[in-house]
Amino acid sequence: MGRQELLDYLLKEVEKSGFEIFKVDIFPIPAVVNVDKKLMIYNSIDASPFEIAHELIHILNKDNHRGEYFDAINPQEVRANHEAILLLWEIFEVNGGNYEYFSVFVDTTDAPFDLAYSIISKEYSEMHEAITEIFEDEIKVIINKQEMHDYIVDYISWFDVIESVNIYQFLDHYHLNYCLYELAEKEFQKILNVA
Repeated sequence: MGRQELLDYLLKEVEKSGFEIFKVDIFPIPAVVNVDKKLMIYNSIDASPFEIAHELIHILNKDNHRGEYFDAINPQEVRANHEAILLLWEIFEVNGGNYEYFSVFVDTTDAPFDLAYSIISKEYSEMHEAITEIFEDEIKVIINKQEMHDYIVDYISWFDVIESVNIYQFLDHYHLNYCLYELAEKEFQKILNVA
């Protein structure tokens, strides 16, 4: 989805919320909404998808006392920025985007890079942790003790003398999940006769 298509989509979402939209090319700020009067004014030259999404979030949350335009300490503004990035990211992913194309996301939406990066990377980190937690038991079942034993025997066969073993390096070498650390540690101790 290109920039203009994204803008059109967001403006339609504003209209679906029952808001009247006024396009004013000489408006001094990119976009603003009045939730009580159900109207939005935007500068079609300066408004970016991020700014329209930001105003859409104000509409969805019924924010009517937001303070000044760039009031970064107002909780409603902070929330609108955060949720606008998540909304835009969801649209980006639905249209085939992913984390590898993060710079395309920022270029298309004009979302503030640092803020978008911190929010999206946190989302990915949390998603990865959740997936790992869901599949942790399944991974443990798939890698049984005999398979772990075979990996360890293969691994130590590459060394003439073993003074110490970095289990994380071992897991990385065989592309095993870190949740198998304890199983690997016990098996190393057993094979190397270390208590």
